[in-house]
Amino acid sequence: MTMSKLVFMTNSLAAGGAEKVITVLLNKLSKLGTDVELICLEHNDFYHLSEDIKRTYLSGFTGKEGGVKKLFTIPLLAWRLKQYIKKEKITLVQSHIYRSNYINILAKLFGSFHNVQIVNAGTMSKYEKEGILGKINLLLIKYLYPKADLIILKSLGMQYDMQKLFNFKCKNIVINNPYEIEKIEHLKKEDIDNFDFRDDKKYLISVGRFETFKRQDFIIRSVKNLINTKEIELILIGDGIKKDKLIQLSKELGVDSKIHFLGRVSNPYKYIARSDVYILSSENGEGFPNVLVESMICKTPVVSSDCMSGPREILAPDTNVNFQLKEGVEKAKYGILFSIGDINSLSRAIIEILNNKELEKTYREKAYQ
Repeated sequence: MTMSKLVFMTNSLAAGGAEKVITVLLNKLSKLGTDVELICLEHNDFYHLSEDIKRTYLSGFTGKEGGVKKLFTIPLLAWRLKQYIKKEKITLVQSHIYRSNYINILAKLFGSFHNVQIVNAGTMSKYEKEGILGKINLLLIKYLYPKADLIILKSLGMQYDMQKLFNFKCKNIVINNPYEIEKIEHLKKEDIDNFDFRDDKKYLISVGRFETFKRQDFIIRSVKNLINTKEIELILIGDGIKKDKLIQLSKELGVDSKIHFLGRVSNPYKYIARSDVYILSSENGEGFPNVLVESMICKTPVVSSDCMSGPREILAPDTNVNFQLKEGVEKAKYGILFSIGDINSLSRAIIEILNNKELEKTYREKAYQ
């Protein structure tokens, strides 16, 4: 198939892992001289694209619309996409994130003849715990995904999760996320003017949206566990619907003086590189968590929940990616894994790194390599 242009589609360029991946791909392809275009469902731009990349919006939405409204407008946006594909003579659209994937497939079912590639973000089984909207998403996945020409998953764990739920016969492959190593190494050296890293403190850090499944509350509770270790403080970078509850929790536990909410930042790497331990505390839904790899590039030791999928695949690649810890911690090859929701094990993992200089050095160097 001859293509004059590579067309990508996503919900928006909001602050998220999948959105960052698309930005990296598009900017790199454009720099290499490839003609690329991005179609967005809505206006909500956090990441920046090169000026020469064409961007098209299918609606005037801002991303703040409710889940029900977003679901009910899927057919309308699919029809608009079909018309746009016909008008622009587009032959292939690679979409990222669930809603964009539904719309990409529906456009073809509505009569477009383009090649449909869909890139999945996060595990599908997370929808089993998300009520009526979760059930609707599972139905859409079940009946629409098999109509795609190619399903791209970001980890083996995601592939296993999908096949365990649906056993699709359509073509699917695993491609891990791309990372701009040189750019991250440059950005991590930038000066910081809104936070003072002190030599007499040890800093834990976590970056991500404040959503239920991300479980930043686990990290705050672990800081409470370590209250007698006076030098430990926690930096939380991000924003989201759970922010106020997390702030309230830190006050209730009496650790608010140790917790620093820095909001969304354009360069998290300079904070990660100056911290002593990076923590990912998700209980489910991860695909291939970018920030784990980015922390490894910053030479910051990583502690992660052993959630599906991604962390084990990244930190313990020689083990069964579908295995999960039931309790305790595992000193894996490139970082420490702890059992989901186990606050005591998370606290233990943090202390393991902070109190063992040799282990800390090993993880910094091995992870970076």
